[in-house]
Amino acid sequence: MWNWKKNKPQKLADRLGCEKGKPFLIVGAGGTLQEYEKAIKDFMRETNPVTIGINKMTGFCEPDYHLWTNKQRWRDFGSCINSEKTKLMFGSGLNEKSIKKHYKGPYIRIDYVDSLKQAGRQSQIEYRDGKIYGYFRTAGCLAIVIAHLLGASDIYVVGMDGFTLHTRDELESQNKNHHCYGSGYTDDATWEQCVEKDRIVYENLNAIEAFGVSFKILTPTKFEKFYKDIKEL
Repeated sequence: MWNWKKNKPQKLADRLGCEKGKPFLIVGAGGTLQEYEKAIKDFMRETNPVTIGINKMTGFCEPDYHLWTNKQRWRDFGSCINSEKTKLMFGSGLNEKSIKKHYKGPYIRIDYVDSLKQAGRQSQIEYRDGKIYGYFRTAGCLAIVIAHLLGASDIYVVGMDGFTLHTRDELESQNKNHHCYGSGYTDDATWEQCVEKDRIVYENLNAIEAFGVSFKILTPTKFEKFYKDIKEL
């Protein structure tokens, strides 16, 4: 049995199937976490899922795993980690020096390729030789594949709103929120870039489904094909 407290970084390949048969909940950092907090936490109490947190979502819950892939997000928000129970996961794009700015404990290294060209035609998903291939664009998409590889029986997602779920005017007037940790338009991309990011994510979610992974997004989302209202469960 791997000792989380004492051992050196581990690879995802070493943990394949370690959560076999358990439901998973991917917790993104979208503004819907605040709007649906009670419903989500009721769901968590009822299903007791293994949780994977994405970016700065620790104000909502302490996840079992916490995935970081973006250097800027880690630099800006890495200090939000405050739970010893959480196992940290870092994408291969984050080097040791960057990680140690906020964290010096053991972690799981996620070896993956996030490139349309290297992934092959369109955004095909593959797992081979210990590496995940695809064109993910966001850590939330990658987390769905990770949950599958860890052995998830069911995969649910909350807080994956999409960058353009709400209109530009709603966000700029702060009537709606991009993220759970701020008011209004808190993404660092232009509106046009947000539109393109959502297009890429939608394509990737379809590729994940084609890879054989079933999942449902339980909070309002731009990616309507995969939406299942949490209140209807």
